[in-house]
Amino acid sequence: MTSLSWGAVTHKGAVRDLNQDRFVAAANLFAVADGMGGHQGGEIAAELAVDTFTAADRPTTLDELIEMVEDANAEIVLRATGEPELRGMGTTACLLAVLSDDDGRLGIANVGDSRLYRLTDDGLHQHTEDHSLVAALMRDGRLTAEEAKTHPQRNIVTRALGIDNRVLVDAWELTAVAGDRYLICSDGLFNEVAADAIVHTLRSVTDPQAAAEDLVEQACEAGGRDNITVIVVDVEEAPKSKPPKDRVLDQVLGLRAVAAESLFDSVRAAQGEESSEPAVVVKPSTLTWRTFAMFFVVFAIFLVVAVVMVQAGRSGFGVVEGDDGTVAIVRGEDFLWFEPELDTTSSIVVDELPELERDRVEEGQAFNTRAEAETFLEYLESLAEPDE
Repeated sequence: MTSLSWGAVTHKGAVRDLNQDRFVAAANLFAVADGMGGHQGGEIAAELAVDTFTAADRPTTLDELIEMVEDANAEIVLRATGEPELRGMGTTACLLAVLSDDDGRLGIANVGDSRLYRLTDDGLHQHTEDHSLVAALMRDGRLTAEEAKTHPQRNIVTRALGIDNRVLVDAWELTAVAGDRYLICSDGLFNEVAADAIVHTLRSVTDPQAAAEDLVEQACEAGGRDNITVIVVDVEEAPKSKPPKDRVLDQVLGLRAVAAESLFDSVRAAQGEESSEPAVVVKPSTLTWRTFAMFFVVFAIFLVVAVVMVQAGRSGFGVVEGDDGTVAIVRGEDFLWFEPELDTTSSIVVDELPELERDRVEEGQAFNTRAEAETFLEYLESLAEPDE
């Protein structure tokens, strides 16, 4: 038989007035939902998700676990359709389920950027993969972990429940191993508390409830800029005496957004050509050296200002709605006499996108490089693909 013990805590953090996180911690099901979308919408989306999980029949296979997450997505979309003020609400979903007590099979499902970790003698292993724009850029080598912390688009989640009728779910089947400790949490924890501090707490605090409370307290003390939810689950007993080192028995991964090929070299080359200074020829004259020096200083200042203005007008990229109603990438921005230049066209119709993403495109999403803009375009293309 499979025997578990657990502890769970949720907290609004030190900054926000409302806690939009929700969780489930029961004998066979553990889940974290991090709501988003307006003052009230995120809270409702997360609550609908956990209510659906709680009311569902116990899943015994990965397909059933995935179906349970898809049902939660349908409930959120239906609610938002009937109440326009909730338009654009969504939530992450990260779940751990006991699929079979006798066989010791565990199931994991994930949508969004909440996470599930497993602590063993080998260290802390992150099972889930973040579905966010900065995570995609990091996986593609275009962004470092330090850069991701302050990236202007770090809040863009590329998958969530409630955004579209179709939801792509990542799922894994694992073998339960006595002594393993699982951590399920919203980003309010790992964005505030370093991985080594999380490991130290999970190793040093034996009681799972005390460990969960300790981690939440650390996140609040570190700034608590977001809601924080932590579930700690211990495998007390498991059927197999000699389980495999690799716990994963099976996996079903949703479609991953693939970033376009890097064009950094060509971008740098183009920027270099545009910022090169023109040659200046000064003919001999009867000007005194003081007059010449003053003229040179004034001209140098003018040149620097001109170069800065050109770079400001032509730097950066945006994903916007084109004149024909499709999504396009433009270069530069409206600045003085500069206007954005069309860089890349697409066949994605803006009106056919989910409401939240349609709003983002209509408002215009700004990016530092073409590579980042193309990554976001690839994400939109995955949403626009017809259901199979």
